[in-house]
Amino acid sequence: MNRREFLKLTGTAGAVLTAGELGVPALARAAGKESAEQRIPTLCEMCTSRCGIFAVVENGKVTRIEGNPDHPTNLGRPCARGNAGVSALYDPDRLKRPMKRGADGKFQPISWEQAFEEIGAKLTEIKLKYAPETVAFIEYNNLNSTLTKRFIEAYGSPNHTGHAANCFANRNVGYSAVFGTLPTVDYKNVKYYLSPGRNLLGGIKVYEVAGLAEAKNHGAKIVVLDPRYSELATWGEWLPIKSAGDLALLLAIANVLITENLYNKEWVAAHCNGLEQTKAEIVQYTPEWQVQHTDIPAEKVREIARDMAKAAPAAVVDPGWHGGNGMYWNGFEAARAGAIVNALLGNWGAKGGLKGSPKVALGTIDTPPEGAVVDSGGGG
Repeated sequence: MNRREFLKLTGTAGAVLTAGELGVPALARAAGKESAEQRIPTLCEMCTSRCGIFAVVENGKVTRIEGNPDHPTNLGRPCARGNAGVSALYDPDRLKRPMKRGADGKFQPISWEQAFEEIGAKLTEIKLKYAPETVAFIEYNNLNSTLTKRFIEAYGSPNHTGHAANCFANRNVGYSAVFGTLPTVDYKNVKYYLSPGRNLLGGIKVYEVAGLAEAKNHGAKIVVLDPRYSELATWGEWLPIKSAGDLALLLAIANVLITENLYNKEWVAAHCNGLEQTKAEIVQYTPEWQVQHTDIPAEKVREIARDMAKAAPAAVVDPGWHGGNGMYWNGFEAARAGAIVNALLGNWGAKGGLKGSPKVALGTIDTPPEGAVVDSGGGG
């Protein structure tokens, strides 16, 4: 392709894209083929955030995705992954019916009836021959997971799991071990934000990005620990840490906070147990010790700890998805170390710190809500 052909092709593509949000519907309308448009409220299934969206439908086909401005996660702005939902829906390689591997090793489509019959027969055979506990149901967590878990329990097996073991399980358990629950961050009010391995700008929660952008505009310090130069690293100071080194660095930060008496003594005394044991254990994890595991200078670690203490309680170690690179062998301890640093900063419930999930007022099971119709019995 020569330069003239390339410019001609890109010019045509640009005209299509600027004609409308997806091009094709706008061109059809321009040609006089006006069609009824529906905006159907639903949830995005492109990740576990399940943002509120509208599926825009024309002539029975989804043409684009729009964000629901009333949804707290995406604030009416679908991310790139959410917008790709239309492409996933109409992908020619999308599986729409059961497939069975043949003798040649290739998959061939079969009917739902055949699939139900063969799977049911195989599950019955395994249960009778080996016991139901030999079967595990492994899936990506979705809105049907409660049903699939109930199915495998009814079958007689406790083995239901999802992708959490390869993603956020270390973080959940580590933070729950310290705080009793999994917190999130008050992003828009944070003054010092330390991100161990989380790339918020390459992530999937619009409200978090919007909040951190607001904090950045108000002068928040952003420090990114990541072996690679991520998108988020462009927003602040990038520290190219060694893989799996987050635990060592977080322990060294805790060391400085404790040995230099920079931690929030009042908050820790009121809310924490085991401080004396922590003090006795943490002395060995010095900023000098962590260098071998991180390649980050000892004085930089001291600087981080001191600056976080000055900004506290509006200073946080982001639990993120992995709590301090929970994908590594030491992920649980890294998550727990991050939670301990947050506790030493006394940022739980503080403006710009960590916060728990909001509570929803619920009635009791024996008290129907006002105006509810109660079945007095006799129904079918």
